[in-house]
Amino acid sequence: MKGSFYALSIGLLLLSTALTEVRAQEVSDYTKLTNEDYRNIELPPLALLFENARHNPIYKMADARTIVERKLLAKEKRAFLGFFSLRGSYQYGMFGNESTYTDVAIAPYLTYSTQAQRGYTIGAGVNIPLDQLFDLKGRVNRQKWLLKSAELDREVKYDEIKREIVEVYSMATAQLEILKIKSEHLLLAGVQYDISEKNFANGTIDSSTLAVDKQRHSMAQQEYENSKFELTRSLMILEIIARTPLLQQTDTTPTPQKHR
Repeated sequence: MKGSFYALSIGLLLLSTALTEVRAQEVSDYTKLTNEDYRNIELPPLALLFENARHNPIYKMADARTIVERKLLAKEKRAFLGFFSLRGSYQYGMFGNESTYTDVAIAPYLTYSTQAQRGYTIGAGVNIPLDQLFDLKGRVNRQKWLLKSAELDREVKYDEIKREIVEVYSMATAQLEILKIKSEHLLLAGVQYDISEKNFANGTIDSSTLAVDKQRHSMAQQEYENSKFELTRSLMILEIIARTPLLQQTDTTPTPQKHR
């Protein structure tokens, strides 16, 4: 019976959570960013990401279980009320009386009367199974341990999320610096290639030298795009885990979301 109640309770709780927040986490559109936009990306502080991570579905499911266990604990503390029962009833009706009177000198005539009637019944009962009576404290203690287990499980899940955030955050921070270096290399390679094109047009260098500079520029472009790809992937993963849009961080710092 307790297992059925537990399953029903957590199911209703998760359903209510889904109804209040049916929109899935959206990831920012990085396809519209320019190279300058990438250079201006700034990651928010870790404290903000940790706070918003409480809206991660993994954490919310663990939190929902904690809420259910806490409600079950309150129910177990009131379990002694099951030993007592109250009952009552109320009745209301109309009572009718019909009679006919006649005499030798009087013609028969009919009389009819009504009267309202009300009735109340109140009762109480006591039924105390001894096994349940002596197990009251044990049931409360067991539920306290279940609640404690749920709270610890929630903290474990939260620590796992924070650890993932730290790993991806550190990776994204390093990738941002690498991308800036790759951007400078690409800029220099582009400038050198433009100079080589002019020199080739003027006849001061041969085609082999131009080909070398062109290859360097192509390699710099490829390395830059690879670094940008790795950074974009890390940023998108970080948004999903931390439930925080990162592109907005370049202009404003979002306010931490409240959690229950």
